[in-house]
Amino acid sequence: MSASICVLGSSSRGNATAISFDDSGKFILVDAGLTPRGVRTALVAASATARFHTLRAIFLTHLDRDHWSPSWARQLQRAPVPVIVRRAHAELALASGVPAECLRPMDAAFALGKTADVRLVKVPHDEIGSTAFRFDSENAHIGHATDLGSVSDELLEAFADLDMLSIESNYDEEMQRNSPRPAFLKQRIMGGRGHLSNVQSVEAVRALTANGSVRHLVLLHLSQDCNCPTLVREFFHAQLPAIKASLTISRPYEPTPILCVRRSEPAIA
Repeated sequence: MSASICVLGSSSRGNATAISFDDSGKFILVDAGLTPRGVRTALVAASATARFHTLRAIFLTHLDRDHWSPSWARQLQRAPVPVIVRRAHAELALASGVPAECLRPMDAAFALGKTADVRLVKVPHDEIGSTAFRFDSENAHIGHATDLGSVSDELLEAFADLDMLSIESNYDEEMQRNSPRPAFLKQRIMGGRGHLSNVQSVEAVRALTANGSVRHLVLLHLSQDCNCPTLVREFFHAQLPAIKASLTISRPYEPTPILCVRRSEPAIA
């Protein structure tokens, strides 16, 4: 058996990532910024074995509109599944339409049935932060971190010895500084509680792949105004040549290939 990950879409217009921990077809979503219909469509486009009705849980990094679509409220009333958030986000989750019967506020590590152990890590983003997730299953160790203004020692420790790493690479600093965006927005993004630049992302990936365990690296949440997939790919290839064959860059409106991993596969050297 293998674990698999498919980023169904990632941008300021909507983020959602499907993760399956085995070959059963059951999956979880990390973030639900795409509508239920958008998730259905992306799963089909990706030729995923997972089907919408096999969704077993939703994990929310935070409640910004591009990570939680209010259209999920009605879907969850019809077909409830657990929605996991950090406790600091619970009140906002209810106000944003997460049904109370689905909401599962968590801070400590917990087991997702017999499927995976889950660890939540607070990362800096705006006032109350975002949440990075680590999932440890029999088949793979998976880390997912997006919408974070900086990388802490706690996150580096939590993400040690991963097989799959999905991490934000939001903006190119020169493009950001030269953009027509207002100064307050640039400060919010680059001020340590906004998003990771390409340089910051490379530094984090370099630290997290130093032991050679990561089989797949996925870059998330590229800015459509202040970044470019070609620029990012060339920058990462130049800075981290060993990751060339294992690098996947997410897109706003189309799913990535389904990335499968077994712990016995060769890792990034």
